Amino acid sequence: MGYGIDEDQIVGRAKWMGSEFFDVVVKPSGEIPLTREQLKPVLQQLLRDRFHLTAHSDLEHVKGYMLVCAKNGPKLQPSNNDKPPNFRIYVGPGRLEGLNWSMAFLATTLQHPAGLPVVDQTGLTGAYDIKLNFAEGQGAESALPSLFTALHDGLGLELKLGKVSIPMLVIDHLDRNPTEN
Repeated sequence: MGYGIDEDQIVGRAKWMGSEFFDVVVKPSGEIPLTREQLKPVLQQLLRDRFHLTAHSDLEHVKGYMLVCAKNGPKLQPSNNDKPPNFRIYVGPGRLEGLNWSMAFLATTLQHPAGLPVVDQTGLTGAYDIKLNFAEGQGAESALPSLFTALHDGLGLELKLGKVSIPMLVIDHLDRNPTEN
């Protein structure tokens, strides 16, 4: 979350990273809650301070999807909401819903249901309210459309298969036990 990437985009993960968990409490210095973007540098600093994390970024070129606007253009609902970006997120089997989503956030959210990395190439910079219902899984027997059809018909977007560049976080060092506050 601190780096805005999926756990599959971390290189050099120790085996204990998937089995040991820590409670992290971060309180903003003011009364205003932090947005996801504002929280990232706070979490990165916490990881550096408490776990002595040193890491660097890299790009990997992999098979994935490019999220693009469909031929007839997007059918997105611009957000008129004053909530923080990516507010009200519901991601569940066959359903994506939220307010103030950027296309980059939608692309990241589509990775799991699509089964491959998804990179935003729509060129759209606004915030949108997203509501998408689709049949989960390949060949699922459902009255709902496939993910690809739901994206096309409902949002005017498409997933195009190809080579995509995805950011990777390469861990150079990470202590297993955090230092005390």
